[in-house]
Amino acid sequence: MPGLALFRDYRREWFGADLLAGVSVCVVMIPSVIAYAGLMGLPPQHGLYAALIPLIVYPFFGSSRQMIVGPDIAISLLIASAIAPLAAGDPARAAALAATVAVLSGLLLLLGARARIGAIADFLSKPVLVGYMTGAALILMVSQLDKLFGVRLEHNDFFPRLAELAGKLHQAHGTTLLFGLTVLAVIVSLRRLAPKIPPALVVVAAAIGASLALRLEGRGVAVVGAFPGGLPGFALPAADWRDIHTVLPAAIGIALLTYTEGILLARAFAAKNGYEVNPNQELSALGLADVFTGLFQGFSVTGSQSRTTINDSAGGKTQMASLFAAATLILFLLFLTQLIARLPVVALAALLIYGGFTLVEFDVMVRIYRFYPRSALLAALTTLGVLAVGVVPGILVGVALSLLALIERVSNPPDAVLRIAPGGGFHDLGEESQGQTIPGFIAYRFYAPLLFSNASHFVERVRGLIAASPVPVRWFLVDAQAITDIDITAAEALRALNKELHQQGIALKFAHTNRPLRKVLERIGFTSEIGRESIFHAVHEASDAFQKS
Repeated sequence: MPGLALFRDYRREWFGADLLAGVSVCVVMIPSVIAYAGLMGLPPQHGLYAALIPLIVYPFFGSSRQMIVGPDIAISLLIASAIAPLAAGDPARAAALAATVAVLSGLLLLLGARARIGAIADFLSKPVLVGYMTGAALILMVSQLDKLFGVRLEHNDFFPRLAELAGKLHQAHGTTLLFGLTVLAVIVSLRRLAPKIPPALVVVAAAIGASLALRLEGRGVAVVGAFPGGLPGFALPAADWRDIHTVLPAAIGIALLTYTEGILLARAFAAKNGYEVNPNQELSALGLADVFTGLFQGFSVTGSQSRTTINDSAGGKTQMASLFAAATLILFLLFLTQLIARLPVVALAALLIYGGFTLVEFDVMVRIYRFYPRSALLAALTTLGVLAVGVVPGILVGVALSLLALIERVSNPPDAVLRIAPGGGFHDLGEESQGQTIPGFIAYRFYAPLLFSNASHFVERVRGLIAASPVPVRWFLVDAQAITDIDITAAEALRALNKELHQQGIALKFAHTNRPLRKVLERIGFTSEIGRESIFHAVHEASDAFQKS
């Protein structure tokens, strides 16, 4: 519990900044977490419960001093996609399923911490994350269109929902649509003209005021309505084994994204404030936050970038800011929940639509498209997968495509025949015509470890280069500076190639064998097969020996 050490050494001069940061975080958080609950079909109080518990749990177990853990728009969308088909519009069942997912994802994070697999989140490549976020943003925005237009939509899937909306545009509720578009315009204006003012707070306050002044509820505009105050109670999620089996894939995806978002955020603010975070400690802290949140009627949480930024910009020094935010939220739950009852639902929808727009990393997409066209295709296919088959399957599609691309790169790595550069020395000159070779001597560089996936490719390249040589080859030298490892399949292929070349009167030589590779070659007995004199420190040493032979 690293938080205890900070509390023990807490300084009085930090109190004011932490208190201000905590209150600021809470005030901004309330409308957004209520919106996230609505996204999942949950009553508003469950969003507040999901915000409260991690504010209390994470400060004791996390290693980040600034990070605020709570409901997140992308995670909430992922939960919604998993539980909506099972809940069938029943808020109580949706709450139970969301709590079940939280407990499962938390347990998976705790298992990951126990196994010390903090680096597993790195397997989500940037193109997959960008593609997922783009698809999630589009789904999120489309999911709120029924509230924006004031119509009832039956379909939940992206493309059928758009088609259904197009057929019901004539049924749009004019007052609701006008109010929603006005709220969106206010949010965009605030972001451009006064970026330091939290738009959620201004919009909610103004929307409640407008609702009361204009009596919007009487004009057919839906409002949040009254919901019970008070603190959450302990409750085991009411889910059977069939429900657990159904939502487990979603829980795995949520656990992975929870840790990915959390650790990136924690590292960023730790670097900014001059300290370090422990990845496996973060796994434990996020896992415990999820488990306890699920046991107290909430849903899965992660590090919140917006709230963490507010905490840091307000001067939050330690995890006490999170506890002050929790204390403020407790006061709201006990005494002030009726303030939200007259809030128009379309105002929350506008906040979510704008939040979905901010999920799209346009600058990153432009860089990927400009400099990494194949990665841009991967991101686009991931987005299409998310839209076509759902959030969790879409992420799996992206990860599978990433792995296929990795396998293709490892199976067909770049290579080069080294030539003598005009200034001297052997170099990879690409397709340039300048540079000389030594007749009968081929220096070949392979830019990858030798593994079962590329051993055949390596052998075929060696054979092809020998066959294409205009003069008979006597020495074939492998520049192995990029070959860091060799597995059993590649080792056997190398042995067979050595015998094949020996029968043709060609000697197989090596240069630039790094220490890991030398150890492997010695362990498998290949060094003794070709002779230690066949392994050179550098290519030019091998070429000198060849010319003297």
